[in-house]
Amino acid sequence: MQPKIAFRFERGGELVAELLAESAPQTAAAVLKMLPLEATVYHTRWCGREIYLPVRSKVHIPRENQTVQTNTGDVIYWREWEKDGSQAAEALSIYYGAEVVRDHRGYLPVNVFARVPSTQWKIIEEVGLRVWQHGIEKVSVTLLER
Repeated sequence: MQPKIAFRFERGGELVAELLAESAPQTAAAVLKMLPLEATVYHTRWCGREIYLPVRSKVHIPRENQTVQTNTGDVIYWREWEKDGSQAAEALSIYYGAEVVRDHRGYLPVNVFARVPSTQWKIIEEVGLRVWQHGIEKVSVTLLER
C-alpha cells in the first residue's frame, strides 16, 4: 500500500492523495520530508483549475514523471527549474480540472507525484472554487499513518 498524505483546509474539506512512489520516487520522498506543514493555499491565475501552496524543500528535487498536461486529482511539485537553490520558487499544487501548465513564459513542466482519487473530485472542485471566489485560506498537509 502506498503512503498517503492529507490536505486539511481551514474553511472545511479534506483531501487524501496517494503518493506515486514508483513513478516519482525522489519527489515523493522529498515531499514527505517537508511534512507536516502549514501553508496558505492560493488559486492560480495562469493554469486554470489549480490551487497551490508555496513550499521550501529541504533537498534538491530533480525532474521526474514530468508533464505539462495535468488531470483532475493530480498533485504536482513545481519549481523554477532554471534557477538554483534558494532563488527558485517552489509549490505543491492540486488540480480540479484538466489543464495545460503554463505561465507568461510558456509551458511549465511539473512532477506529478500523487493523485487524489475520483471519489474526492467533488471536494477538490468545492475547495478550488471557494479559494478562487473567496480568497486564500490555510491548509495543513500531513502524512497519514500507514
